[in-house]
Amino acid sequence: IHTEAARPFVMGYLTLIGFYLLYKAWNFTHEQKPRDPKVTMPLGLIGGFLDASGGGGWGPVVTSNLLIQGADPRKTIGTVNTAEFFLTVAVSLTFILTIGLEAFTVVTGGLLIGGLLAAPFGALIAKRIQPRKLLFAVSSVLIATSLFSLYKALA
Repeated sequence: IHTEAARPFVMGYLTLIGFYLLYKAWNFTHEQKPRDPKVTMPLGLIGGFLDASGGGGWGPVVTSNLLIQGADPRKTIGTVNTAEFFLTVAVSLTFILTIGLEAFTVVTGGLLIGGLLAAPFGALIAKRIQPRKLLFAVSSVLIATSLFSLYKALA
């Protein structure tokens, strides 16, 4: 399956997940105890595959699905961002070893450097924001980016 053919389905799925997370944020109470996610290995495999094949997917797919399973928003965002760093290193090394340095352009280098610099700030922000507000923020960004990507994929 070409990633361009699968993209509308993935973006539609992520849009629905975003609305579900928005619903969960709306009904969030501090009495709710976070649960340990049960489905992690297949989720990591799918998220990693989408990230490597289409240039994105790890963060939205893995974060949103862990949050749906009831995981703590702060721990989820921190853990997914940390794992994404190692995923990016593995994917980048694979591309360099198979394609060579021609695979990287100035834009790719800028994105990698920007991502490395922004990751610690994301962790600090996630640590300081209340879980309900963080869930609202994650769902809003997921809905907005997924709808935009869905529009672009269908246009």
